[in-house]
Order: sequence, then structure tokens, then C-alpha cells
Amino acid sequence: MSLSRRKNQSDLSDQINVLTRSAFALALSVVSLLLFRGSISIVSTFIIPVVIVLFSKRNELLSFTYIAISLLMVTVLFFQTQIIFVIGYLLLSVLLKHFLMDSAVKVKISFSGILKYLIAVIVILFIGIQLTQIIFLIPLHDMMLRLSNNLPYRYFGILLVEGIIITLVNLLLLKAITSRLKLE
Repeated sequence: MSLSRRKNQSDLSDQINVLTRSAFALALSVVSLLLFRGSISIVSTFIIPVVIVLFSKRNELLSFTYIAISLLMVTVLFFQTQIIFVIGYLLLSVLLKHFLMDSAVKVKISFSGILKYLIAVIVILFIGIQLTQIIFLIPLHDMMLRLSNNLPYRYFGILLVEGIIITLVNLLLLKAITSRLKLE
């Protein structure tokens, strides 16, 4: 077998692996969006960023691109009101890799990485709540105001608690799964 033919077969095999991982990530993300709707949709924040991280290699832009484009297309078609949060999940997956993973695709725990990720989660939640209300007229911000009794520090406190829970669950899921799997 010639060298160029082996290289072509290797490239084809790599492309099939990328597509397969991307398809698994898309399927798991869509199942999460289907199962966790309405008031329990926050559960998707626990799952989707971790799924995207696990099924796209550390420095593999192609896999992430496939996952992102396909997830955005499915969301636009079937979960329009979730589009803002899905964009947030995609951003969280990038930040999760950047702040809490090393180049060997192992979880790295550092105070600064966790703090940066926590702040990102809070900001993404806040922006998602605001934009969802503005664009889709779903009164998430109004609900948060009622829950916080219109007190900014309570509103922030609720976001902080949600952010801490999301950060911890993302970290624990990532740690538990990567310790059991040999990821490339």
C-alpha cells in the first residue's frame, strides 16, 4: 500500500471519529434539552457543557465546530426559546476546557480556574435571563426579581448559589467521567 493511500485512509478514519464524537455530543445535548424543560431546564447547564468538552478533543476545533453548528441548528428548529442558553452552554464548554482542563484532557483544579469559571457561569446566567426576557418575553428576570424581593444583593446571591452548584456539578461530572475514560 502506498504512503499516500495510507495517509488518505488515516485522514478518513480521523474524520469519521470526529463526526462520530460530534454526533454523540449532539444526541446527548438534544436529549438533555428534551428532558429538562421549563423550571428544571437548569439541569441542562450541568450536562451540556460537560458533554461538549468530553466529545471534542482539547485542541480540536473541527469537532467543536461540528457540535456547535449542529446544536445551534437543532435548537433553532426545535427549541427556539433556548437558543440564548445554548449559546451560553457552548461558551461554558470552551471556558470549562480553558480554565479547568489541561492539555492531556485531565481536570486541573486550581482556585483561580474555578473562580474564573464561576464568574463566567454567573455572567452567562444573568445575560441569558435578561436576553430571554427581552427577546422571547419569557419573564425570567421578573421571576428572579420576585424571588429576590427586588433586592440586588439577593438576586446576586441566587445567581451565586446557582453558579456554585453548576460549577461544582460540571467539575465533578468532568472529573468522574475523565477518571474512568481514557480520552485522547
